[in-house]
Amino acid sequence: MSPNRGDRKLGRLRARVARIERGGSAGDPAGRLSTGMPALDSALPEGGLARACVHEAAGAVADGFVAALTARLAGPVLWCVQQTGADRLYAPGLARFGLGPGRLTVAVCPNRTDCLWAMEEGLRAGVLAAVVGEPDGAVGLTASRRLQLAAEAGGTTGFVLLRGAARGRLAPSAVASRWQVTPLPSLERGMGLRWQIRLLRCRGGGTGAWEIDWDETADCFGLAAAVVDRSAEPRRQGRLG
Repeated sequence: MSPNRGDRKLGRLRARVARIERGGSAGDPAGRLSTGMPALDSALPEGGLARACVHEAAGAVADGFVAALTARLAGPVLWCVQQTGADRLYAPGLARFGLGPGRLTVAVCPNRTDCLWAMEEGLRAGVLAAVVGEPDGAVGLTASRRLQLAAEAGGTTGFVLLRGAARGRLAPSAVASRWQVTPLPSLERGMGLRWQIRLLRCRGGGTGAWEIDWDETADCFGLAAAVVDRSAEPRRQGRLG
């Protein structure tokens, strides 16, 4: 057996062990990540976000949503930002959603190419709970496929975070789900944060829109309003776009 082949086999074995330590199993290395909200989970295949896949979240407050999701995974998190957007990353704000500095490593990348490269390497390494990346704009089909393949190889969940809102027709992408998160005014004093979360596309799942509140006391989300425009019937498998 050649040294390169041996190294690849050892890498896959290490990734498999890392997945088991993060709560997966040898038989089902990916599993599902619950959002903590049954109404959202019911629109997702098998009741949660697919692990070892890449998901996309867009919107002004999408970073809070992503932070809350990654906080539900046990283990270290790599957050990749470009130099031009590094000042937007606010560690105390992430800690508010359960992602403390002790679990977080930030990679400040000089440009978009390096940001995507850092994401891909982090996903493939097999030692991280999650990788979050903030490229300057949507990730196209080819780049998202590379990220997805890296996530599958490393058994790591990835998130592409886009600060702008998704507008018009979604561009083709290989991500497993696409979300949009926008802030809403809180109706009650002391309620904290209120957001509208829209599931725009999900491989094998439905779509929907929900209003949710962040409970500062319980450190969790709660459904604030009835589901609107929801279709939880699974779609036929096809290319995401």
